[in-house]
Amino acid sequence: MNFATFKTKAGIILYGHVLNWPWRSRSERRRARGAVTEKAVSRYLERYIPAISDIPEDSMEKDRGKERIFSIWLQGEDKAPGIVRACMESIRHNCPQELVVLDEQSLQDWIRLPDHIIGKWKEGKIKPAHFADICRVELLYRYGGVWLDATDFVTSPVPQWIMDEDFFIYLSGDTLKGSYSFVQNCFFRSRKGSYLIKTWRAAIMAYWTSENCAIDYFVHQLLFKLTVMNNPLAKRYFDRMPHLIQDPTHNLWWKYRDMPFDRTTFEKETSGSFFQKTEYKSEAAMHPVPGSFSDIMQNMYK
Repeated sequence: MNFATFKTKAGIILYGHVLNWPWRSRSERRRARGAVTEKAVSRYLERYIPAISDIPEDSMEKDRGKERIFSIWLQGEDKAPGIVRACMESIRHNCPQELVVLDEQSLQDWIRLPDHIIGKWKEGKIKPAHFADICRVELLYRYGGVWLDATDFVTSPVPQWIMDEDFFIYLSGDTLKGSYSFVQNCFFRSRKGSYLIKTWRAAIMAYWTSENCAIDYFVHQLLFKLTVMNNPLAKRYFDRMPHLIQDPTHNLWWKYRDMPFDRTTFEKETSGSFFQKTEYKSEAAMHPVPGSFSDIMQNMYK
């Protein structure tokens, strides 16, 4: 860890945790911590502005016949937890696009990452979540299409208005954990040749060429913010993109996963978005209560 990294992380601990006064409410403390983190990390990432300042624009491919949905489970879909397999089944059931689920072996058939990035991943300097972040941007940069996390449970097709956009990603909003991240990247859409995906990729590659660890869990999202705040053309395209917050994609799972399944509630809570974010580590995900939302969702599309 270099001195700049140490200074940034120490400042976050001091001002975001130690001096984040305990008499504040939990939500106030979280917002204060997020504001400190976002400011400190964004200042740290400014060193990568030169990497995204002079990116030429490419022509875009608009052949929708080649559109795919990409996802990754590095161990292989057949070894994935039940909720992850259910999410994959939900995509296949509801979306007309081909779903490509990549694992550690098949990734190399689709993308070629620089040796130093592969090396840092193998050495554990790039954690699996951040390696998947790199891969998803690389996949859509090279092929275009849609990215869906392995824990995104889909209840209807990707809306046509999203597919008609050259690039779309949900904004983080201000109510959920990690709201300071600017955008969420569990789902995004890009045409091949989109300027936003090209500049975001350039920032990511520059970062991991120089760094041996993530300055923050949401470093890739904040690198996206860096590009749209400091590259005028990227900002122009971002400003044209519909700006919707992610909150409706998180309505269901954390509130209802252990509760008895109710179809009316399910339809109401999923009506605001075509997918719902889940997770695979909780007791509810691993050992669902019979008849619960988690249990029914894991068997819904079998």
